[in-house]
Amino acid sequence: MRENHITHLVEIPIGGHDGFTWNRLHAEREEICETLLTEPTYIERQILQSRLRKVDDALDRLMSGAYGYCSRCGPAIESVKLEIDPAVALCRDCRNPKASLDVSEKEQSESAEVLLETLNAFDTILLRTHNSDYRILLLDPKTGRALVEGGDYLVEPNEALLRGSAIPGSEFKSGWICAGSRLEIWVDERVLLTSPIKSVHVKHNSAAESVENISAALH
Repeated sequence: MRENHITHLVEIPIGGHDGFTWNRLHAEREEICETLLTEPTYIERQILQSRLRKVDDALDRLMSGAYGYCSRCGPAIESVKLEIDPAVALCRDCRNPKASLDVSEKEQSESAEVLLETLNAFDTILLRTHNSDYRILLLDPKTGRALVEGGDYLVEPNEALLRGSAIPGSEFKSGWICAGSRLEIWVDERVLLTSPIKSVHVKHNSAAESVENISAALH
């Protein structure tokens, strides 16, 4: 006897461009949930769960009619940012990383150049370039693995590799962050170069603060 197979389709509750966005977000949500079932590492799970919350919030805003507007102050979010990341919830002013630079001078040190291997896991690097500010939570000083937020492309914390400093006319300095140079960052399969670095501040964190710092960087 032949069985009747019924395919259950997910109904898209809205149409037009919002429907396309809903479908895009929902597809990402399913992918995240599937990845969470593969027993990722602790840090990977934190990143995935944080992203899942952002995607769910964006889906809620679509259903309520609030999508595309800043969740904090109200004005419309730049359309180009929504095209890059449909889960963006804040406008440029509200997500400006400059706010994260307000840390006590006693907790940070400024240097013209920093060798990553001399830092500790969970130290925070506050990087100011000619065009942007970056907040970097260092996860592994030896490999340069870090959570990076800032600039036009990393509007949310992303896991990345800090490769080193590119200085015009000089040899590439692997593992270094140097004022006057451009920091090379690998994110997924992309290679990003910052604008020239103006200042580098390091906030030294104890191991006891590690979980809190990860949580703060992801939210």
